Amino acid sequence: MEEWVTLQAVYASEKEARKVAGIVEITESRLLSLPGGPQYDIETEVFEDKDGWKIRWKRVPAAARPGCSSCSSCGNNGPAGPKKKPAKVLQFKPRNN
Repeated sequence: MEEWVTLQAVYASEKEARKVAGIVEITESRLLSLPGGPQYDIETEVFEDKDGWKIRWKRVPAAARPGCSSCSSCGNNGPAGPKKKPAKVLQFKPRNN
C-alpha cells in the first residue's frame, strides 16, 4: 500500500475540508488511472490538527477493494460478462436528384 500524503492547506471548518477532499479524490483518481493501465481508487481522510482541519489521501489499487471491475489491469480477467456482438454497419442508398 501507499503512504498517506498530507496536503499543506489548513481549513477553518470540517465542511470546507470535506468539500476539498472530494475534489482531491476525483482529480487524483483521474490523474492516476490511465486507460489500459493500472486503476486506482483514492482514499481521503479529514482530520483536525492544532491549526485547523487538514486532508490526507493515498492511492489504493482498484482490485484491493471488494468487487472486481474487470479492467484487466492486474492480469485477472475478472467475472465473465456478457459477450459483445460486433456492430452492424447500415448502408444508405445514395439519393438520386
